[in-house]
Amino acid sequence: MVVMMNGSGTELGSQVVPALFGYMIGLHCGVGTKVSSWLNPSLVRFDDGGGNVGRSGNSRQRHRRDSGGSYGRRSRRNRSLTATKDSLLKEASSTQDVDNTVKSNVMNGNNNNSIANTSTIVNDNNGLQHTKYIIKEQAHQLSKVFYLENLPFLIVTCLFLSYILSDTLSNIAFYRFTWLSSLLTPPGAILRWKLSKLNGTIFQHSRKWKWVPYGTLMANVLGSLVSISCVATYQHVVVNGSGSYSKDGWLAVFLKAMQVGFAGSLSTVSTFVKEIVDISKKYP
Repeated sequence: MVVMMNGSGTELGSQVVPALFGYMIGLHCGVGTKVSSWLNPSLVRFDDGGGNVGRSGNSRQRHRRDSGGSYGRRSRRNRSLTATKDSLLKEASSTQDVDNTVKSNVMNGNNNNSIANTSTIVNDNNGLQHTKYIIKEQAHQLSKVFYLENLPFLIVTCLFLSYILSDTLSNIAFYRFTWLSSLLTPPGAILRWKLSKLNGTIFQHSRKWKWVPYGTLMANVLGSLVSISCVATYQHVVVNGSGSYSKDGWLAVFLKAMQVGFAGSLSTVSTFVKEIVDISKKYP
């Protein structure tokens, strides 16, 4: 946000209005979450320990007195949910009764007609339960798409495609650099993650050298080599070259994106600190 408002060293210059607009959107989302939990304390989920994340009992009672008609609507909704739960429990108990009937008919040696009728009831109940299961799974898949699990992926995909579209329409090097560096960042992060698994696996029989984070060391050295190579190539070909490659061309932007995206994620300082802390805990 500060970089967008300042605009120093960027292609688009100072962008005060878009920065404030994004800040207001985030602020509205945060306030909306708090207001939603305040207006609907009964819908606040339980935390992992089983305790209610919402209000305590006394504050909930005060909220009931202050809310007036809204609490009545919530009470009716809660009663309807309770009735639905009771009906489902009755259906489950009826299914269990049918199963018991089948068992008693078989054990007592009743005629085939009663067993066939009971089997028909069982099949009907199984079909009903199967239909409910399908509806529940469809709702679960729908919630996975539109709510929590796939939401970050959808947001990143939309942003990535928007940068590609902006590059195609405006031909600004900033947009090209952004989507290229975003494309090169995951391979660098995955390579660092794979190399970090080598920590503590080399020279396992040597107490003197076992603690050395060889995977982290290789990741940082490789990231530094890639970054230096990109800078040297850019300086030799683009800056000191014959002028056939411009500073906003594909080669120059790709070298910058390779330096920031791939080499930057390969030699991340925060990940390096975390890996050193983990190793120091394993080998104090």
